[in-house]
Amino acid sequence: MPRSRIAPTPRRDAIPLVRAFSRDLARAGGLLSPHFLSSGMPLGEARCLYELGHADGLEISTLARYLELDLGYVSRAVSRLAARRLVTKRVAPGDARARSVVVTDQGRRLIAALDRQMDRRLGAWLAAKPRPEIDRLADGLAAAFGSRDARIAIRSPRPGAIGHIIARHGEFYVAERGYPALFEHVVVQAFSDFVTGFSPPRDRIFVAERGGAFAGSVAVKGRASATAQLRFLLVEPDARGRGLGRRLVQRVIDHARRSGERRIVLDTASDLDAARALYASLGFCRTASVSGEPYLPRGVASEHWELAL
Repeated sequence: MPRSRIAPTPRRDAIPLVRAFSRDLARAGGLLSPHFLSSGMPLGEARCLYELGHADGLEISTLARYLELDLGYVSRAVSRLAARRLVTKRVAPGDARARSVVVTDQGRRLIAALDRQMDRRLGAWLAAKPRPEIDRLADGLAAAFGSRDARIAIRSPRPGAIGHIIARHGEFYVAERGYPALFEHVVVQAFSDFVTGFSPPRDRIFVAERGGAFAGSVAVKGRASATAQLRFLLVEPDARGRGLGRRLVQRVIDHARRSGERRIVLDTASDLDAARALYASLGFCRTASVSGEPYLPRGVASEHWELAL
């Protein structure tokens, strides 16, 4: 019989220390104010807005379950956010009963402003403490919340994310998989073309983050003839095995359907077995294969895949 696992007993002073930390953090972050950071919202309502801003649409019931809040409270909070034009409801194609809540541009601006205020408050709180203590605190938090069990959020890119995506493609494919150095130049040129002709809402970049750290990316480009092109799929090694690649590709599929596209195309390489298996499992079919591309390793073919929507 398998040996039963017994949860480790925390050190005796852990609970009171965490409680003291949470009280000080609540004060420093302005969490006790009836109007969170002068936003005109209580903390629970602001938290609803924050979570909605870090997802590409959530049903109210899903949001309530994640926050472990009463469904009625969350429903009323969303209604108040909608009245302020911070969020809106989106109807799923083909099913008028399925409604998800998405943040408006006005809501995203408010989230960004609240993030800046919170960063300033916490920055001042941290600056007032001795550096060795803060370093130990940061190390402990990284160990506790930077693990594989931390929640991965998919959101629009922060400033600097595009450069990081390009760098990680070069580091992963050239340094780790042995692709020719030319591959990195191809990625730089491809991303330059992508950004130069960037035309939302059809064109999107999605970034996955765990604990604020980059975990993966994907992008979608609108093409002629109601076609969307999936690009720049990457999942960090320590984030693999958790279904993140599937979530990122599915995000592109969902976005393409909402945009009225009729098919999705992508280019990959014949040695990327995990990615190819993922595409096949989601209904993509390989339609072409070309050998001898100078930016790929010898014996590796460039492949073109398509999915009809």
